[in-house]
Amino acid sequence: MNLQSLGDLAQTFKLRQQNTQLKLQIDRLTQELSSGQAADLTRQLSGDFGYISDIEHDLVVLESYDNAASEAATATAAMQQALDVVQSLAGDLGANAILLGTTTGSLPVSAIATQGRGALESIISSLNTEMAGRSLFSGTDIEAVPLVSANALLTEVRIATAGALTASDVITALDTFFDTPGGGFETLIYQGGTTFLSPYQLGEGESVSLDIRADDAAFRNVMKNTVMAALADDASLTLNPAERIELAHQSGQRLLFSQDEVIGIRSNLGAAQSRIEQSSTRISSEMSSLEFARNELVSVDQFKTATELENVQFQLETLYTLTARASRLSLVNFLS
Repeated sequence: MNLQSLGDLAQTFKLRQQNTQLKLQIDRLTQELSSGQAADLTRQLSGDFGYISDIEHDLVVLESYDNAASEAATATAAMQQALDVVQSLAGDLGANAILLGTTTGSLPVSAIATQGRGALESIISSLNTEMAGRSLFSGTDIEAVPLVSANALLTEVRIATAGALTASDVITALDTFFDTPGGGFETLIYQGGTTFLSPYQLGEGESVSLDIRADDAAFRNVMKNTVMAALADDASLTLNPAERIELAHQSGQRLLFSQDEVIGIRSNLGAAQSRIEQSSTRISSEMSSLEFARNELVSVDQFKTATELENVQFQLETLYTLTARASRLSLVNFLS
């Protein structure tokens, strides 16, 4: 029976230890070569994590600003699309209604009223627009649909205008219903919040507010004047034909003015979109700079790493040769 001497055992242990160390180096260098980053940051940074910690913190903050800017950009785009519908419908209905009875080719009252009812439905639908389950024009009450349906609104205004004998009577009743604080519109029609959402934070001391709700005076005027057109042929009103034409004609004049108010809101919204876009560009630039700085700290010289990997692999092969000669082990047994 052959017994290994203490010297042989020590040599075997040392060879195995070197084998393990070389394999660990190969694993580390292979990882660094594939990722381009140091596997051991403590070694790479000499134990000083202060600067990279600051970079990581700043990147987290910038990412939150970037998310806010992205959400704000999506919201403003959806708002612009909704308000484009409101503006277009108000303009088209106003242009047709104001010509009623003044030209040979003008539409009859019934056609204006039909157009008005269709426009009212689409306007309310646009102001009830949601984004990711959140109402855009409902203030802080994002889960509430801000406006009741067009049919529900028409039902309420028929009650409010009951007994009107002239176009002027109808207009006065509608002004009271839509414009009086605590009146019909605020208590029966608008169901959203009465405060605005908090501003979107786009940077240190930089934010953008989207203070637009469906109960804005401009939208009330659009709906009120659209309702005016919709009621022009309504059987609930005891108006003579001349008064019905006058009611439709007045709705046309007022709608064109209301359209200008909506354009003003869209202009302010466009300015907010421009600020959001500028902020997004700035945030992206700052994030790129920080990511570059971080990569400079943790990256490795891949040529140097590849050379070092080759050297370590050569050392492992040499170690294998020495071990195989010493103990006549096969490669499979050695690597297992």
